[in-house]
Amino acid sequence: MEDDDIAFLKRSSSPEAAAREARHLGDLQGPGIVALQGVGADGLELEKAACSLADVLHERGPLPDSEVRAVGAAAAAALARVHDAGLVHGDVKPANLLLSPNGELWLTDFDAASMADDRPLERFSPGRLPPGAAARPTTDMAALALTLVELATGTLLDPETSWRTVDLRRLGCSPALSAEISFMLGCDGSTLNAGGAASMFERAGGSLPEPASKISGADSTPTVEFMPARSAPSATSARPQGAAAIRRARWWQRLAASWRPAPAANPSRSRSQASGSSQARRSS
Repeated sequence: MEDDDIAFLKRSSSPEAAAREARHLGDLQGPGIVALQGVGADGLELEKAACSLADVLHERGPLPDSEVRAVGAAAAAALARVHDAGLVHGDVKPANLLLSPNGELWLTDFDAASMADDRPLERFSPGRLPPGAAARPTTDMAALALTLVELATGTLLDPETSWRTVDLRRLGCSPALSAEISFMLGCDGSTLNAGGAASMFERAGGSLPEPASKISGADSTPTVEFMPARSAPSATSARPQGAAAIRRARWWQRLAASWRPAPAANPSRSRSQASGSSQARRSS
């Protein structure tokens, strides 16, 4: 495409990856999924979006509950189509949720997508999923739940920690939204599929956020090949470690900004607060 207002280019790591992603997009074309315009020599030509939700979060900060719920409803509906096709997206995060020029939400970046076969995902964004996360729909639902917390509070949570309603409230989520997201995470033994989550959030109403005025391309967790933790450090590892240190500093700035003091606590409440605080430390 020559017209920049019609399409934009998504570069692929290899021709094979581009072909695989194009095949997924072709099978899933329809509402809630970014449209494939063509396959070029350098990657995929996709319908141009106004911005990503990472751009909105970067520009505006945490979003109100009504907008978070609207995102949850639209993103879950898109994931329901993905899961019905026997696929797992594998990389749900704000940067992969696009706002269209006409006010729709599109799920994009199927570079990490795979068949829902319970095998460990080969690609994912570090810090978004626990190592060894299985290719199953519940993995996408957990990632969407943590994405909604990030949109509501500006805080990226540790995916290896169980986040209860009380913990989410202490990070700044409202009581109602905390209960809904905790339900999605299965903290009370619940199992909620994408269609059920879409219905839950649709009942509350709300509208999607306005697009950001500028596209920053902000995404601190790009999709990468999974590397085992036992890999020996090399000369090239110094730079990623430095970048991680910068992200940790920004993490704590966001955590401090979204913190809400708890009311006077009884002994059992104090124990819950201590648990939530230790989880927050681990999530950095």
